Amino acid sequence: MALYILIAVLVCVLAVVTVFAAILGILGLFGLVRFARCGCCGHLTVTDARTAPQSCPQCRHEHLAHPLASVHQLPALLHRQHATR
Repeated sequence: MALYILIAVLVCVLAVVTVFAAILGILGLFGLVRFARCGCCGHLTVTDARTAPQSCPQCRHEHLAHPLASVHQLPALLHRQHATR
C-alpha cells in the first residue's frame, strides 16, 4: 500500500514539474521569458530583458542563497557589517 502512495506522489510531482516546464517553454516562444547568464557570477537566471542582467539574487544575497556554505564565513560577514557602520 505504501508503494502505491509513493508512486502516486511521484506522479503528481512529475506532473507539476512538467506543466511548469511547458508554461516556461510557451512563454519563451513568445519572447516573454529568457534564460540568461548573470554578468557578475555566471549563474543561469530567468529574465525578461534582452540583455544579460548585471547581477542576480544569487550573487546579491549569497549568504541567503547558500546558508550552509557561508557558515564558516560568519565572523568575516559580521566584521564587514560592523566595519561599514
